Amino acid sequence: MNSLFIVLLLLASVLGSGLIGLALWQGQRRQERLKIFAAERGWTYHLQPSSGGSGRRTVIANPSEGWELVQYFQSSGSQGGSTRRWTQFTQPGLALPEGLALLGPEIPQKTAAMAESLLAGSGGGMIGRMLLDRMTGGLGDEAAALRSVPAPGAGTLFATPGQEETLSPVRDLPELAQARQGKNEAMQPVVSISPEGLRIRQTGLLKSRDEVQSFVDLGRALSARLSE
Repeated sequence: MNSLFIVLLLLASVLGSGLIGLALWQGQRRQERLKIFAAERGWTYHLQPSSGGSGRRTVIANPSEGWELVQYFQSSGSQGGSTRRWTQFTQPGLALPEGLALLGPEIPQKTAAMAESLLAGSGGGMIGRMLLDRMTGGLGDEAAALRSVPAPGAGTLFATPGQEETLSPVRDLPELAQARQGKNEAMQPVVSISPEGLRIRQTGLLKSRDEVQSFVDLGRALSARLSE
């Protein structure tokens, strides 16, 4: 084998290892800064390895206010494999006795009707459950009972019977409008409320302290409005 080729292979290996090491180091630094940021505000911080594949859950919480912020990352670890990244704020104190309401990004009424049809027809079977998980972020089988609510206000509203007005107070909340600004529909936060409480979920991870603070502020603003 040509000696130059061997040298190039070794150099590529060293560079590849260096880039991986740099990425890990940068990730560790981000987590350390986030831990300090949480401590400064009196919040708790936990970094939990995820099960299966390569990933983690970063959990920030405020026990006195009852909310929790989770950032989740998981990769299959193989080339071309799947990667999941999402951020979620939860406030269990706003749990409903029953039912479910979901407020998503603005979509045409025709698209909302199509989504309703898909939800209604996906209650059983593996494919149906996978579809529900993708559309609602794992809200469970009850999501199959969601129906489009054609009412004025920003965003697109779905609800189960009896919960059509539950999220109406937050449709025009300035903090929610700001959180949607500049993002395509797939990246905008989705608000839901159920017997598990209030949940705000969006695709992707928060990259800075300011983004974490803004997402927490959004959760607090929604919680305050729904508590009135």
